[in-house]
Amino acid sequence: MQVSAGKSISALVGCLALCLAQQAIAAPYWTTFGGTNIGTIDSTTGVGTVVGPTGHAGTYGVAEDPTSNILYATYGTTLATVNKSTGALTTVGNMGISIFGITFDASGALWTVSTGTGLYTVNKASGAVTLVGNGTPAGGWMDIAFSGGGVLYGVDGPRLYTINTGTGASTLVATFSGPCTDVMSIGFDTGGTLYGADYSAGKFCSINPGTAVTTLIGPTGVANPHGGDFGTPAPVPAPTLGEWAKIAFAGLLLAVGIGAIRRRQA
Repeated sequence: MQVSAGKSISALVGCLALCLAQQAIAAPYWTTFGGTNIGTIDSTTGVGTVVGPTGHAGTYGVAEDPTSNILYATYGTTLATVNKSTGALTTVGNMGISIFGITFDASGALWTVSTGTGLYTVNKASGAVTLVGNGTPAGGWMDIAFSGGGVLYGVDGPRLYTINTGTGASTLVATFSGPCTDVMSIGFDTGGTLYGADYSAGKFCSINPGTAVTTLIGPTGVANPHGGDFGTPAPVPAPTLGEWAKIAFAGLLLAVGIGAIRRRQA
C-alpha cells in the first residue's frame, strides 16, 4: 500500500486538531432562556446556545459550585442540579421562597435572593435557606454574582447594586446605560470582568461594575436570558470505538509517511 507522506501528516494533524479542540473549550457563561431551557453564551461573541429543556417552567436562576463544578438551577421555589449535556434538572429540595437569582462564593457557599424578602444562604444539599437580611430593591432581585474580591453584586433589571453579605442591605451603584439596560443575568469571569445579558433585547454585554455602563459583545440570538454564571463545560464524551479506529489509522498513516520520507532521503 502506497500512501503519500503529505496525506499521512494531514490525517494526523486533523486528528490532533480534533483532540485539542475538545480539550480547549472556553469557560461557558451558563444561563437560562425563556424560563424553560438551560443554555450557554459565548463571552467573545455573545451568541447563545440552547443545551436543552429543564422540564420545569420558571427556571431562572443558575450558578456553578466552584468547588465541585456542579451546576445548580432554580425553578419556582425549588433548588436542583443540572445535567450540562441535556439541560435536565434533578431536584435537591424546596427552599420555600420564590427565587430568581443564585450564586456561589469562592468557598462554595450558595447564596440566593428572594424577590420580596432579601438575601439568604442556602444549604446546597437540602435547599434549606437562612435569612441574612432584607435589602430588596423596589424592582425585586433578578440575579446576583460575586466578584473575585468577594463583593456581592445584584441587579433588578434596570439597576446595578452591591449587597452587604452581613446584613443583606443593598447600595445602588447606578442605572444601566449603553446597549444593555434590562439586565437580569450577571456573572464575573476569572479575569474579573463583569458580564450581563439583557432580558428584553437578548443582548450580551460587558459591564463596568463601578458605573453600570455596558458595552455590547453581541446579540444572543435566543430570547429572554435570565440568571448567569461562568463555569466549566459539559464533559466531553470519550471517543467511540469508531473514533479510536480513526486515531489508530491516522497513526499508521503517519508511520508509513515517515518511512516514505526516510527512504527518499536515503
